[in-house]
Amino acid sequence: MEKISKNIESQTQKIFDYCSGRLTPEEGKEIEEQLRDKEDKDALLMSIKKLLVLDKQMQEFSEIDTKKAYKKVMSRINGEKKAHILTIFSRIAAIMILPLVGLTGILGYMQIKDAYEEITYVEVNAAPGTISKYQLPDKSFVWLNSGSWLRYPTQFDSKSRIVEIRGEAYFEVESDKDHPFFVNTPGGLSVRVTGTKFNVSAYDDESTIEVVLEEGRVNVENAAGNVNMALRPGECFYYDRYDKNTYVKTIETYEKTAWKDGKVVFRNAPLDKIFKSLARHYNVDIHFVNKRNTEYNYRATFTGEDIFQILDYLSMTAPIKWEVATPAQNCDTTLSRKRINIYLE
Repeated sequence: MEKISKNIESQTQKIFDYCSGRLTPEEGKEIEEQLRDKEDKDALLMSIKKLLVLDKQMQEFSEIDTKKAYKKVMSRINGEKKAHILTIFSRIAAIMILPLVGLTGILGYMQIKDAYEEITYVEVNAAPGTISKYQLPDKSFVWLNSGSWLRYPTQFDSKSRIVEIRGEAYFEVESDKDHPFFVNTPGGLSVRVTGTKFNVSAYDDESTIEVVLEEGRVNVENAAGNVNMALRPGECFYYDRYDKNTYVKTIETYEKTAWKDGKVVFRNAPLDKIFKSLARHYNVDIHFVNKRNTEYNYRATFTGEDIFQILDYLSMTAPIKWEVATPAQNCDTTLSRKRINIYLE
């Protein structure tokens, strides 16, 4: 055994060649016979095979071209850097474009919205027997007399300022020559102003529309184009709804505008006109019967008096008598307005 072991150790290269398959069949059989009686032959052969594998790996590593590998790695790194930079620029461009697209969309939406947005209006009324004051979107002021109605947009457009009235209204219009102010009445009459103080009376139960200029300048016109009148302060324009006749008269404007201050003013006014004004101011029904068919004209100013005090005053110069009728019950169980019957005997 000792002789065989020494033979094995002296032929180490052949054992390596045997494990790597490089020996001839005869040489291989010779090695196998020498290893047959060796107790640790399996461990020896396993160790040799591991050494052969390690040797193969070392040979492969020694054959690597380090310069070529370095260039290949750097080329890959540079390519990845370029791709990364392109990705970053793409992301930055996307981040910049998205707000621009969003802003363009918002501006487009706002323009479309402005073009097609429905105009909204405000409608206000002065209850019978009351006076109401309102401020318009352009900071102008308007007073509504008893039983009057006003309609205006929540925001005036870029070209003009247009309102509509029924009844009576006093205006203090903010000056703006680039945006003229229009007051449209039910009779087709329109008052065009830029900045001024004026009064418009257009009650449905009145046959005449009146425009009184207190300050500034106004033009009264209609859609047909056959009415176009410029007024000066202190003038009153009269328009007959039925015969379409017009005329201008110089007046004491306070008679037409004092109502906004809670006053009742008459200047050479006949009784029928006085009673119609009192009925509107005090929210009562007045039934006037002129049995004498005689005209009485009055010049007076009332502040704070009730209607019966005013009737007492009128009776001092005219033979009038009055009575208060019992209110009638309406179909909805409410009572009718107070009714005063006045007789000129």
